Amino acid sequence: MKKITLILIVVITCSCSTLFKSNSKNHVRYSPQLSNSEVAKWKTLTGRWYGSTLVNNGLKREWLIDRTIDGQYSIEFQTTNKDGSIDEQIEYGEWGISGDIYFTIFKSFSMDGISDSTDLSDPYNRDTYKILKINDKVFEYKHIRTGEKFKTQKVEPTFQLEKFNSTYKKI
Repeated sequence: MKKITLILIVVITCSCSTLFKSNSKNHVRYSPQLSNSEVAKWKTLTGRWYGSTLVNNGLKREWLIDRTIDGQYSIEFQTTNKDGSIDEQIEYGEWGISGDIYFTIFKSFSMDGISDSTDLSDPYNRDTYKILKINDKVFEYKHIRTGEKFKTQKVEPTFQLEKFNSTYKKI
């Protein structure tokens, strides 16, 4: 009797652990399916994208963002100051799309030779954007909180930001 009880406990335990194993294929049954256009947007945004804008009294800010298919990103910011010097910062995090919303979670950074993590409990490190235009050449989006608009263009994987002069410095 004890052997039968022990065998039943082992069988039930093994069955339950198999039943409740989670993977993305099982999860799909309980979540809405993504449309073909949503999957296409995700794939379109992977790779390297370049953007630039004028900020704070005419300073030029450029950025180069690399997004991977698994939802990770790195973005290199380069700001050219009025004296010609260049400040640089690299950020790392996660990105995603939901409907017409693009979002990022800023998780760590590197600047002036120092790398550090961000406070993931700080909502400042999460940004949401309204997608204005997306295709295989151009991605335009607007920050929901600030209203600031951004435009990037797809570039080759080998594209790099230029360091224009010898006064280059990292911030």
